[in-house]
Amino acid sequence: MNPTISQLHKREIRAATAVLARAFDDSPIMVHCMPNGRTRPSILRSFFRASIRDALPFENVFAARDGDQVLGAAVWLPPGAYPPSMIRQIRQMTGNLKLGPLSPRAIQPSLRYLRATEKAHPKGTHWYLGVLGVDPAFQGRGLGGRLLQPNLQRADTEGTAVYLETDKERNLAFYARYRFELVETLYPDGPDAPEEWTMWRDPKSD
Repeated sequence: MNPTISQLHKREIRAATAVLARAFDDSPIMVHCMPNGRTRPSILRSFFRASIRDALPFENVFAARDGDQVLGAAVWLPPGAYPPSMIRQIRQMTGNLKLGPLSPRAIQPSLRYLRATEKAHPKGTHWYLGVLGVDPAFQGRGLGGRLLQPNLQRADTEGTAVYLETDKERNLAFYARYRFELVETLYPDGPDAPEEWTMWRDPKSD
């Protein structure tokens, strides 16, 4: 396997959403909000499809591929693209349309996480890593780090910071290898529910 990293093509959205749904199927927050393992994959595919479609016009959605097979994806928003405009928010709502009928009990906890995430989001100029995921069958091969590199290098060249959230504690050490530092631990749904960590990376100085 000799994977390559480049911009995701529109024709690859379906493949990328399937990969991200598999990658996030064990996400503590996703499992907490959507405990039904039969309906969760479908909801996740809808959610990630909306996220990718929102970010594609900014030309910063990267895919890891082996030939024509998508193995992972990184979804970025450039400085100024978050929070999304009202029009973009309406379009992204399509990603939540399945949540009500398939998992009605997920709506309230999902909204609590969403509101906490929005409140914690920094106001300063930064790149935002909205999603990073690798198909579980190909994890542990360095693809996550390779998916980060194009925009981390760009952020350093521009002198711009980078921000992200994660709900897996093991990811803190992974992102620390790329100079991300922990900012805050969030408990949107109470102390017995999964935490969410926010991380910030200052641009590399000369």
